[in-house]
Amino acid sequence: MIQIAKIKTSAQQQIVPFQPNHLNLIDFREDELNHIEHIPDYLNYIVDNAIVDYSWTAIAQGKVICIFGIRYMWSGVAEAWLLTGHGIEKNSISLVKGARVLLDETIEEMQIRRLQIAVKSTNKTAYNFAKFLYFNVEGVMKKFGPDGEDYYLMTRIQ
Repeated sequence: MIQIAKIKTSAQQQIVPFQPNHLNLIDFREDELNHIEHIPDYLNYIVDNAIVDYSWTAIAQGKVICIFGIRYMWSGVAEAWLLTGHGIEKNSISLVKGARVLLDETIEEMQIRRLQIAVKSTNKTAYNFAKFLYFNVEGVMKKFGPDGEDYYLMTRIQ
Protein backbone atom coordinates (compact mmCIF):
# COMPACT_ATOMS: atom_id res chain seq x y z
CA MET A 1 0.00 0.00 0.00
CA ILE A 2 1.45 3.36 -0.99
CA GLN A 3 1.30 5.62 2.03
CA ILE A 4 1.98 9.28 1.35
CA ALA A 5 1.27 12.29 3.46
CA LYS A 6 2.17 14.40 0.46
CA ILE A 7 4.63 14.60 -2.40
CA LYS A 8 6.09 18.02 -3.04
CA THR A 9 6.48 18.37 -6.78
CA SER A 10 7.77 21.96 -6.53
CA ALA A 11 7.79 24.83 -4.04
CA GLN A 12 4.14 25.69 -4.84
CA GLN A 13 2.81 22.24 -5.80
CA GLN A 14 2.09 18.98 -4.05
CA ILE A 15 0.21 15.71 -4.48
CA VAL A 16 -1.81 14.54 -1.48
CA PRO A 17 -4.14 11.60 -0.85
CA PHE A 18 -7.58 12.20 -2.38
CA GLN A 19 -10.37 13.28 -0.06
CA PRO A 20 -14.00 13.53 -1.27
CA ASN A 21 -14.19 17.23 -0.33
CA HIS A 22 -11.49 17.93 -2.96
CA LEU A 23 -14.27 17.58 -5.56
CA ASN A 24 -15.82 20.74 -4.10
CA LEU A 25 -12.54 22.64 -4.39
CA ILE A 26 -11.62 21.99 -8.02
CA ASP A 27 -12.57 24.42 -10.80
CA PHE A 28 -13.46 21.76 -13.38
CA ARG A 29 -12.51 22.18 -17.02
CA GLU A 30 -15.17 21.88 -19.74
CA ASP A 31 -14.72 18.15 -20.38
CA GLU A 32 -15.31 17.31 -16.72
CA LEU A 33 -18.33 19.63 -16.56
CA ASN A 34 -19.71 17.75 -19.57
CA HIS A 35 -19.43 14.45 -17.67
CA ILE A 36 -21.11 15.96 -14.62
CA GLU A 37 -23.95 17.18 -16.84
CA HIS A 38 -24.45 13.91 -18.74
CA ILE A 39 -23.77 11.22 -16.12
CA PRO A 40 -26.20 11.06 -13.19
CA ASP A 41 -24.42 11.19 -9.82
CA TYR A 42 -21.02 11.34 -11.54
CA LEU A 43 -19.20 12.89 -8.57
CA ASN A 44 -20.70 10.29 -6.20
CA TYR A 45 -19.49 7.62 -8.65
CA ILE A 46 -15.96 9.05 -8.36
CA VAL A 47 -16.11 9.00 -4.55
CA ASP A 48 -17.59 5.49 -4.45
CA ASN A 49 -14.95 4.09 -6.81
CA ALA A 50 -11.86 5.96 -5.60
CA ILE A 51 -9.63 3.46 -3.82
CA VAL A 52 -7.99 4.67 -0.62
CA ASP A 53 -4.19 4.83 -1.04
CA TYR A 54 -4.53 4.73 -4.85
CA SER A 55 -6.29 8.07 -5.47
CA TRP A 56 -4.59 11.45 -5.30
CA THR A 57 -5.15 15.19 -5.58
CA ALA A 58 -2.70 17.66 -7.11
CA ILE A 59 -2.64 21.12 -5.55
CA ALA A 60 -0.84 24.15 -6.99
CA GLN A 61 -0.68 27.55 -5.37
CA GLY A 62 -3.32 26.36 -2.90
CA LYS A 63 -5.81 25.29 -5.61
CA VAL A 64 -6.90 21.78 -6.57
CA ILE A 65 -5.91 21.35 -10.23
CA CYS A 66 -6.21 17.60 -10.77
CA ILE A 67 -7.62 14.48 -9.14
CA PHE A 68 -6.53 11.06 -10.34
CA GLY A 69 -6.24 7.47 -9.32
CA ILE A 70 -6.26 3.79 -10.19
CA ARG A 71 -9.13 1.33 -9.93
CA TYR A 72 -8.37 -2.37 -9.75
CA MET A 73 -10.40 -4.35 -12.31
CA TRP A 74 -9.07 -7.92 -11.89
CA SER A 75 -5.76 -9.68 -11.44
CA GLY A 76 -3.07 -7.75 -13.30
CA VAL A 77 -5.47 -5.23 -14.86
CA ALA A 78 -6.40 -1.78 -13.61
CA GLU A 79 -7.92 1.43 -14.91
CA ALA A 80 -6.57 4.93 -14.35
CA TRP A 81 -8.92 7.89 -14.05
CA LEU A 82 -8.34 11.62 -14.20
CA LEU A 83 -10.31 14.79 -13.48
CA THR A 84 -8.68 18.05 -14.54
CA GLY A 85 -9.24 21.56 -13.32
CA HIS A 86 -8.23 24.98 -14.55
CA GLY A 87 -4.58 25.60 -13.83
CA ILE A 88 -3.34 22.13 -14.77
CA GLU A 89 -1.71 23.44 -17.96
CA LYS A 90 0.48 25.89 -16.01
CA ASN A 91 1.66 23.19 -13.61
CA SER A 92 1.91 20.11 -15.79
CA ILE A 93 5.64 19.32 -15.77
CA SER A 94 6.13 18.94 -12.01
CA LEU A 95 2.68 17.33 -11.66
CA VAL A 96 3.54 14.68 -14.25
CA LYS A 97 6.83 13.90 -12.51
CA GLY A 98 5.05 13.28 -9.20
CA ALA A 99 2.26 11.31 -10.87
CA ARG A 100 4.82 9.10 -12.64
CA VAL A 101 6.38 8.14 -9.31
CA LEU A 102 2.96 7.25 -7.85
CA LEU A 103 1.86 5.26 -10.91
CA ASP A 104 5.17 3.40 -11.21
CA GLU A 105 5.06 2.41 -7.53
CA THR A 106 1.40 1.40 -7.79
CA ILE A 107 2.00 -0.70 -10.90
CA GLU A 108 4.79 -2.55 -9.13
CA GLU A 109 2.95 -2.95 -5.84
CA MET A 110 -0.34 -4.12 -7.41
CA GLN A 111 1.53 -6.24 -9.98
CA ILE A 112 -0.33 -4.57 -12.83
CA ARG A 113 0.54 -5.84 -16.30
CA ARG A 114 -2.09 -3.68 -18.05
CA LEU A 115 -3.14 -0.19 -16.99
CA GLN A 116 -5.68 1.55 -19.19
CA ILE A 117 -7.41 4.91 -19.36
CA ALA A 118 -10.19 6.28 -21.57
CA VAL A 119 -9.42 9.76 -22.90
CA LYS A 120 -11.84 11.91 -24.90
CA SER A 121 -10.34 12.35 -28.37
CA THR A 122 -10.75 16.14 -28.24
CA ASN A 123 -9.33 16.55 -24.71
CA LYS A 124 -5.73 17.50 -25.52
CA THR A 125 -4.81 18.20 -21.90
CA ALA A 126 -5.86 14.72 -20.71
CA TYR A 127 -4.29 13.13 -23.80
CA ASN A 128 -0.94 14.87 -23.19
CA PHE A 129 -1.07 14.00 -19.48
CA ALA A 130 -1.61 10.33 -20.36
CA LYS A 131 1.21 10.38 -22.95
CA PHE A 132 3.63 11.89 -20.41
CA LEU A 133 2.67 9.05 -18.06
CA TYR A 134 3.73 6.56 -20.77
CA PHE A 135 0.27 5.59 -22.00
CA ASN A 136 -0.07 4.75 -25.71
CA VAL A 137 -3.18 4.75 -27.87
CA GLU A 138 -4.42 1.21 -28.32
CA GLY A 139 -7.57 2.09 -30.23
CA VAL A 140 -10.49 4.43 -30.72
CA MET A 141 -13.77 3.76 -28.94
CA LYS A 142 -16.34 5.23 -31.30
CA LYS A 143 -19.25 7.10 -29.69
CA PHE A 144 -18.11 5.89 -26.25
CA GLY A 145 -18.65 9.06 -24.22
CA PRO A 146 -21.82 10.15 -22.48
CA ASP A 147 -22.18 12.83 -25.14
CA GLY A 148 -21.50 10.42 -28.04
CA GLU A 149 -17.89 11.57 -28.50
CA ASP A 150 -15.07 9.25 -29.53
CA TYR A 151 -12.52 8.26 -26.88
CA TYR A 152 -9.03 6.84 -27.10
CA LEU A 153 -8.32 3.65 -25.19
CA MET A 154 -4.79 4.27 -23.94
CA THR A 155 -2.68 1.64 -22.21
CA ARG A 156 0.54 1.02 -20.34
CA ILE A 157 1.58 -2.57 -20.82
CA GLN A 158 4.25 -4.05 -18.54
